[in-house]
Amino acid sequence: MTQHATPPGQLSGHIETLTGTTVGPERLLEVVAAYEPILSEIAKLRELNLAEVHPAIIFEPTAAYRSAA
Repeated sequence: MTQHATPPGQLSGHIETLTGTTVGPERLLEVVAAYEPILSEIAKLRELNLAEVHPAIIFEPTAAYRSAA
């Protein structure tokens, strides 16, 4: 398992705050193990430099209402 920036005690506190429930140590290990792949992918995305990359699709809500001239 990969080391997390957030210690387990703080992680448990975050989960309790977000969900309004208490998470025991055994359940916390299960939750961390289940979300490990997601956390890993988020870390990869955060490392990307997207300053010069434009989105593939640009949202333009008025395009459908413009006449084809």
